[in-house]
Amino acid sequence: LIHSHYADAGYVGVQLSQLLGIALVHTGHSLGRCKRQRLLALGRSAQTLERQYNFSRRIAAEEEVLAHASLVVTSTQQESSEQYGLYDSYQGARAVVIPPGTDTSRFMPPGRMPVEPRVTAMIDRFLAQPRKPLVLAIARPEMRKNLVRLVAAFGGSPRLREMANLAIVAGQREDIRALDEDQAKVLTELLLEVDRHDLWGRVALPKQHCGDDVPQLYRLAASRRGVFVNAALTEPF
Repeated sequence: LIHSHYADAGYVGVQLSQLLGIALVHTGHSLGRCKRQRLLALGRSAQTLERQYNFSRRIAAEEEVLAHASLVVTSTQQESSEQYGLYDSYQGARAVVIPPGTDTSRFMPPGRMPVEPRVTAMIDRFLAQPRKPLVLAIARPEMRKNLVRLVAAFGGSPRLREMANLAIVAGQREDIRALDEDQAKVLTELLLEVDRHDLWGRVALPKQHCGDDVPQLYRLAASRRGVFVNAALTEPF
């Protein structure tokens, strides 16, 4: 069995499947037609998008994958019918919905397991008054995650700025200039928005974290009577 993920691996999977006579299963995770539609709706030009993302080649590869795959794994029925449904080669009978999950045993109330001092310091080193309630967001630095608007909303509320701190855990970075163009743009705009509202000492933007830190970040926010915010414009899952 060959199981490919995303369009580029799907392209390779089709070639191997045909060469070796082995069945192909494909999980798309994201789709070129959907991404192209979303970026066009944001006002990006079709020519610029084609130069940056090679959408025509990607979508052609996805069509070939869908025509050849014995099974397509999707996360939700909406993804199956409405997102994959944009493709001419998609056959719903070959699709199965397997909802994404998580190990819930990793998550528990703050009283049952303390937060490591290292994780607390990762946030508190940015904050002038770290004991305030914490508004927490954890997301990749992508435009559709709407993190810049979250900073603008926080900075635009004098009462919220006074009563709480904001922490945004947005992927991993060593140097913003070394990231890809879209991620660098989001992080640059985040910093500019923090500066525009003069939120220094009220906003934490840690550069690094690991997967085991995420449950602890939730416990930290809970222990400080904070909230978690998902500001995303769209959420595939």
